[in-house]
Amino acid sequence: MTAISDYFRTALVIDDRVESDFRELEALDSNIAMDLPSEPDSELTPPPDEDETPVRPSSLVSAFLAENIVCSVFELEEHVDFVNLALRGAQIADLLILDWLLFGDHSATVNAIKAIAEESKGRLVVVAIFTGAHSLTDVATRLKDDADFEEIHDFVLRRDDAIVLVFGKPGIPLTGGEDSRTARRYSDLPQMVRDDLELVFKGLMPRFAFRGINVLRESAPKVLATFNSTLDAGALVHRALLTEPDDAGPQFLELLASEFKQTLMANRVDEEWDGQSVRDYLAESGLISDPEALAHLLRSTEGCPNDLKSRDDSVIVQEAVASGLLRVGITKLRSKNMEPLVGAFGSDRRSDNALASLMCSTGFGSEPPRLELGVVVKDHSENYWLCIQPLCDSVRIQDKRAFPLMPLHKSTEDDKPDAIFQDRDGRFVSVNFEPHPHTLAMPEFEPNGEGSVIAEGEAPNWRFESRDASYQAVTRLRAEVASHAVHSFASTASRVGVDVSEWMSQGAPE
Repeated sequence: MTAISDYFRTALVIDDRVESDFRELEALDSNIAMDLPSEPDSELTPPPDEDETPVRPSSLVSAFLAENIVCSVFELEEHVDFVNLALRGAQIADLLILDWLLFGDHSATVNAIKAIAEESKGRLVVVAIFTGAHSLTDVATRLKDDADFEEIHDFVLRRDDAIVLVFGKPGIPLTGGEDSRTARRYSDLPQMVRDDLELVFKGLMPRFAFRGINVLRESAPKVLATFNSTLDAGALVHRALLTEPDDAGPQFLELLASEFKQTLMANRVDEEWDGQSVRDYLAESGLISDPEALAHLLRSTEGCPNDLKSRDDSVIVQEAVASGLLRVGITKLRSKNMEPLVGAFGSDRRSDNALASLMCSTGFGSEPPRLELGVVVKDHSENYWLCIQPLCDSVRIQDKRAFPLMPLHKSTEDDKPDAIFQDRDGRFVSVNFEPHPHTLAMPEFEPNGEGSVIAEGEAPNWRFESRDASYQAVTRLRAEVASHAVHSFASTASRVGVDVSEWMSQGAPE
């Protein structure tokens, strides 16, 4: 079991036909006479041809429990708000399993999956369709046409962060190669789901993230035992002694975060990025698509080992990526060396921009942000600004207050960006800090929420309203990046001009 499949530990099944678990039948009264007709009533309506196969809860629960997944089965009734139920299920369960035809109609399932996809942007959701329909292709087609999903593998569909897997129930005859998607037994379904998930989420970064989340989840009982009520008295004394007692909350938040970080380090989650792990992944992934330029550069480098120079282009580049350019002879990292390295992974720069943006910024989430150090805003002229107001001056505000905003200039091709972040429209923006004091803007804001300036509007269209202008909330720079901007400003503002002998300033030559 890998870290990816180990992440999925809870499942919820929703179906309109759930077969009752076996119980002993009551004995019939032998005195009751029964006169059965030889032919069925001609007015009876025959059952539908498709998806009348019930799920067997005991079989499903047992099958998933054998794979360390806790599974619940919910029998849907017609009066229940199925879309809302599915949304709640997708939020609380790692895996949501839905029937396709509910009470003879697939529209409710399509509507539920559309709602889940729209609500789950920025949040991973996995839905499995477990159906008795005779054509899984029709199911996939409906999801593509009616819910805007893309089929990334056979019967594996994706829309943003929502994944849908399509499987057939046991005992349903399928044609056209679809039989490989039918669970012959209920015990087959968990492994079939995991095989799909391994295919969808393969990659170093997903494996690293899934492993980290698993470690944190497994360490939760230990962390909860550490942060127990015996600390309350000491924490309250500490809080009472602070100049600003409310500062205790952020301090304890840092303490909790450091506990999680220590847990990740102790469990060696970082080893997913060691040299051998990278070599193994590159050898099987085919991610390096254009190794020729970098291989040529390495072969022309004196420090590159001769035994490596004799290898194929792809092998040379894989070793250079796994070991690092410095260890294969390139002692000075310059932009001309970077071009063949970046080009070895293809011409699309989106991955480089996405990682740079992730390392520079964090975004806001669903709660309205507070205007404070690190928040990036945009004015009506599309100019970007960075708030450099210290946190202590961003809270407990009683009256209007000026907030210093540092200009962020879009980087040119000749600039080395100070930060890269993603605007609300998805564009990556490279910027440089403008640290000169005379360039600062000082708009005034009124506190509108517990002594702070809180963004107005709805996610993701947050905005800060000053007395004279409106600023769109764009993103939040990470603390160390925002601190670098403040340091640049402080260094510029603290320059001291000194009049000295020009002869001395030239080195005092003899």
